[in-house]
Amino acid sequence: MQFEIELGSKHLIFDSDLHGLKVNGLEYVSGKDGVLIYDQVRDLQSKEVELQMSTNTSTLIPALRILGISYNSYFDERPVVESQNNITFYWNPSRLAAFYNLFSTDELEYKDREPIIRRAVDFLCSNADSLPLQEELLARMLEPCKLLGFYQGFPIFDGSVGFAKLQSRLGIHIDPEEVMVSTPLDQYESDVYELAELLRKETGLSYSKKKNRVNFPKAPKLLKLLGVKE
Repeated sequence: MQFEIELGSKHLIFDSDLHGLKVNGLEYVSGKDGVLIYDQVRDLQSKEVELQMSTNTSTLIPALRILGISYNSYFDERPVVESQNNITFYWNPSRLAAFYNLFSTDELEYKDREPIIRRAVDFLCSNADSLPLQEELLARMLEPCKLLGFYQGFPIFDGSVGFAKLQSRLGIHIDPEEVMVSTPLDQYESDVYELAELLRKETGLSYSKKKNRVNFPKAPKLLKLLGVKE
């Protein structure tokens, strides 16, 4: 699934098959080494960028920078950039949380994301000089989490309720379009990758690997293996 946003002569192409962004045929993802996409593409310039179908600033901000589109400098502040790999950032109020309270796509299926993404891009491009956001907590952090069960010692959470993957990150998180297995602690990273390999062998599904976490597509055979009903 794809859609395009034209910004003058520049083009943003959102693709549900991507987990990072693509420039001139090369794909960039935040991998096991923890190097952020923001840093990987620092010197790139292009008139067209393909990226994941999300309002996540880990790809949206680098994409705008590659295109030479102005946005507010708040999103270049290092703690904001590094929030992708620092769950404690969201334990306190921030303007980034306020942005996601307005424009998050995390709880939406791909088919429902386009209007939110278009509004988010318009917001970023229209507020380059002054950012009309007050510091807030992520609204979903205030919701209770829903435990669905356990698999190989990992708790399984319903990702559509609360925000367990930011409150602890430990566990298996069932989101609208994917399943994430993660840990907040480096010393247990190998356990996540071992479980990912087990799930891959049992289901035949491939996964993307990031620092301390992996992401699988949300497939019926994976949910069945985990003992989770759709």
